[in-house]
Amino acid sequence: MAHEAHPDRADAAAPVAALQAALIRYELSASPAVLDEAFRAAAAAIAVLRGERRREPADAVQVRWLMSQLPDFEQLVSVAVGAAERSAQAAAGELWGWFGLSSVPPVWDETERSAARVLIACACAPLDARGARWLRPRLLRLAAQRWAAILIAELCAGDDELWRRALGARYESVHTRYAPRSRWRTHQLSELLVSNERTVAALRDRLARWLAEGGDFQTLSGELEAAFVLTRTPVHLA
Repeated sequence: MAHEAHPDRADAAAPVAALQAALIRYELSASPAVLDEAFRAAAAAIAVLRGERRREPADAVQVRWLMSQLPDFEQLVSVAVGAAERSAQAAAGELWGWFGLSSVPPVWDETERSAARVLIACACAPLDARGARWLRPRLLRLAAQRWAAILIAELCAGDDELWRRALGARYESVHTRYAPRSRWRTHQLSELLVSNERTVAALRDRLARWLAEGGDFQTLSGELEAAFVLTRTPVHLA
């Protein structure tokens, strides 16, 4: 690989020193503002190393090289991955709590953790063109499909008390329209999902998108209802 051309490394001394100081302060304070300061210092050091290519977005191979050249940048990435993973774990715990589930909420797996590492490093190269606005939606998408699949499996295995909680005020309408019926009674929604993979897939896809868009609980029941509507409403009524 042709590595980045760069000027004298002495030019990076000041931002590297600033990065080191910010990392020490963050270790003591865990302050998001200090972490932002560390990212700005890292971006300045990276810009020196990248020279004329400083404004071009770096790819995964390039940021791995940058981490090899700047150990403090690699440390920053590790610290930021840890902070992002803790935030994701808290969000999963909140989601599992909202549904009233007793199972253990999911965490990032090694593939997701490695991807987060690359994304966070790429966000610094260059920081002004990428940064938090570029990074946040990509981190949200990392585990969205897998976590959605886990959660939908829980919903499919649950009874209608779980669906009441999931759908809220929409439950009675969804249950009346879409739950399986026998001659004597209307069955549970989970019984429909045992044999209807199309609805399960729609629930999984809509939940994954909801997670990737930030997980606004005010819209969650509507997303779940929409999966039933789109897959169970007769074509002439849709």
